[in-house]
Amino acid sequence: MIASFWSNAGATAALIASVGWAVLALAIIYLLVRITAMIESVRMTIDGVRQETIPLLHEVTTTVTSVNRELDRMDSMLESAGKIVESAERLTKTVEQTVSNPMIKFAAWGAGLSRAFRRLRKD
Repeated sequence: MIASFWSNAGATAALIASVGWAVLALAIIYLLVRITAMIESVRMTIDGVRQETIPLLHEVTTTVTSVNRELDRMDSMLESAGKIVESAERLTKTVEQTVSNPMIKFAAWGAGLSRAFRRLRKD
């Protein structure tokens, strides 16, 4: 009787262990299926981002090239404007020197003439 108890107990323990391992194996299979689905979802997301990013990068490159071209053009325009300002400054100085000396002489001559008339009137 004791021998049959232990043999039944051993069979029961083996059965419980095998059921435990089966549950564990099923849990691992379930986790692997879930992980595989998650990895597939991540892969699809990355592919979608890649498909949207590559054309966007191409557009950004085109835009930056266009902006650089416009900046170069503006640079030459600003350089030309600077040259125009320099020319205007030189012209202003030349006109000022050309006009101011005769104006000063004319004003001095007028002041001297008015003094002379005043002196002539007093005498």
